[in-house]
Amino acid sequence: MEGLPTLWVKKYKIKNESGIPIEFNDHYFMRDFYNDFSPLQVFLKPPQIGATVAEILKSFYCAAKKHWDIIYTLPTQSDVSDMAGGKINRLVAQNPVLSKWVKDHDTVEQKSIGKNIIYYRGTYSNKQAMMVSSDLNIHDEVDASDAEVIAQYETRLQAKSGGRRWYFSHPSIAGFGVDIPWQKSDKKEWFIVCPHCEKEQQLKFPDNIDLAKKQYICSLCGQVLTDDSRRYGVWKPTAQGDFSGYHCSQLMCSWISAEKIVNDYYEKSEQYFTNYVLGMPFVGSESKISSEVVLRNCDGMTNGQEGRIIIGVDTGLPIHYTLMNKQGVFFYGKCKPPAIDHDPYDELEKLLIRFPRSIMVSDQGGDLIGIRRLQAKYLGRVFLCYYRRDRKTQELIRWGEKDEFGIVVVDRNRMIQLMVDQLRDTGRITLNGTKEDFQEFGSHFDSLYKVVTETNYGAEFVWERSGPDHYVHTLLYALVGFDKFAQDLSLIVKHDSFMDRVPTGTDFIGRIPARRIQQIRKTLDKLDI
Repeated sequence: MEGLPTLWVKKYKIKNESGIPIEFNDHYFMRDFYNDFSPLQVFLKPPQIGATVAEILKSFYCAAKKHWDIIYTLPTQSDVSDMAGGKINRLVAQNPVLSKWVKDHDTVEQKSIGKNIIYYRGTYSNKQAMMVSSDLNIHDEVDASDAEVIAQYETRLQAKSGGRRWYFSHPSIAGFGVDIPWQKSDKKEWFIVCPHCEKEQQLKFPDNIDLAKKQYICSLCGQVLTDDSRRYGVWKPTAQGDFSGYHCSQLMCSWISAEKIVNDYYEKSEQYFTNYVLGMPFVGSESKISSEVVLRNCDGMTNGQEGRIIIGVDTGLPIHYTLMNKQGVFFYGKCKPPAIDHDPYDELEKLLIRFPRSIMVSDQGGDLIGIRRLQAKYLGRVFLCYYRRDRKTQELIRWGEKDEFGIVVVDRNRMIQLMVDQLRDTGRITLNGTKEDFQEFGSHFDSLYKVVTETNYGAEFVWERSGPDHYVHTLLYALVGFDKFAQDLSLIVKHDSFMDRVPTGTDFIGRIPARRIQQIRKTLDKLDI
């Protein structure tokens, strides 16, 4: 009875995290997926079809019955915490057989199943990828995860023979994330038989939907399909590959009406419909920007490094920075890691000293102390950038005033979109140098991709990353500073009068508290700017 997970689920009347019994009537298409132990698997899916619960149950089953140690990844460690509390622990509590298996003390990051362990890990830490060995790696939400770290987890499989890798996710764009193993799979699709003409066909959009009548139809005879005809299909491979691959769409879900599919088709964006309804990667140039596109902006010229210099800084490890002026982007680099005899912020300070009229815009995260110490020393020249959307005003960039002087709030996704659009329009953002000079800089844009995500405000586009993207943000911060300080009238300029040294073009006077002006004055006088 327990030779297959589906029989085990039925025998023990396994429930989901909400206490609802797992069933294979409406979810008939999930049976083969539950029972598949192929070493290489990939599952493309829309959200909310029960795939995560299936993977969690399969992982428990494999640990208990096959005695595998398992690494289960999610994009971030906070996702791990959310899943532990929202799904895993509640699944255990709902099912006595799972409670019996989890005997020893467990944590958010691991569950002991007999003598074997399931490790739950985020993908934005290389260190976590190197800590444990594994018989099976399960990668959830692949397209939102760090691809480089997922690759690191493969090394943990090498410690044991017969390493296995299972990927599942709702896809984002073609050639990325879960689409990579999908292209190496047998690409199983759901085939049904029409109850009228009795002919087999692959269930797909738009062939099996009458858009005008909002009905499911046979693609061959045009007759209305019953829910049972969609429900009781069969998986068939449509290609040859090393991975056992499954593609699920909402058309296979008997509880989802044709009307809902049609409404989403007309009302949602093309990418949303492709990813979230059809469960397929979106093919569209607007969803990604390649290093090739970025490097088209190289002009081979030498920058005179004159006028106002804007320095964009990303305070990750290591610290990355980009320098630009009106002529273009002329330098990028990264600081040496911190050490007993080295403070990377000394390198940033050298830039401020070398270019005494420069302005620095840095992210406010990362090192909470170093950049703030630098800002305190160079008041009026170092600004901290916060990514935050202002839904009341819809401002793209908002510079702090009075007690908030020294900070700038930026709508992250809209600003990235603006920057990407400008890079695509060759010549709008000039890179002073050759393509070889800017190769590493451009490579960070290869990690950038745009997805559609559901928020409390509806479906929205979000720019995500799949790897290092530090120079993306250093350029963004530089552009933010350039937008404000590019014109001389809104800049701090050398002059005998202190009041004229304050940015007059933006009417800062009266908006900066007196105590802040005194602090700024001392800094300006000291640096003789």
